[in-house]
Amino acid sequence: MKLPLRIFAGLTVAVLALGLYSCNSGSSTPTAPPSGGGGTPVMSASVTATGSNTFSPSVVNLLAGGTVNFSNGSGLHNVNAQGAVSFRCAEGCDGQGGNGSPSVTSWSFTITFPSAGTTSYVCDEHAGVGMTGSIIVQ
Repeated sequence: MKLPLRIFAGLTVAVLALGLYSCNSGSSTPTAPPSGGGGTPVMSASVTATGSNTFSPSVVNLLAGGTVNFSNGSGLHNVNAQGAVSFRCAEGCDGQGGNGSPSVTSWSFTITFPSAGTTSYVCDEHAGVGMTGSIIVQ
């Protein structure tokens, strides 16, 4: 079926106008992912140890001086980090009056990353099945 040129041109203009409207209907200021995962570095992020033996997100891009709040969503987990910043935490952090051994409790702690560098982390209990992550500080 052939469309007359006038109808085809009208439909084309309508589709383009709708596309331009939808592109401009939101904020023109780009925003970083709220978790700090991927893309643009952020000042604060959250990482959750999940019941499926993963960290979510597994990679965080952070600005120097930023913080990451780690928490246990479900399961027997901890966070053991080596790199620009090193720590071992779960129910508090080793060397800071806490216990960094894997725990099933609903733990949470916040770590500050003062300067540029990369910190890799694992769950001691599940590193062998890929429960790993990294903080990239710029």
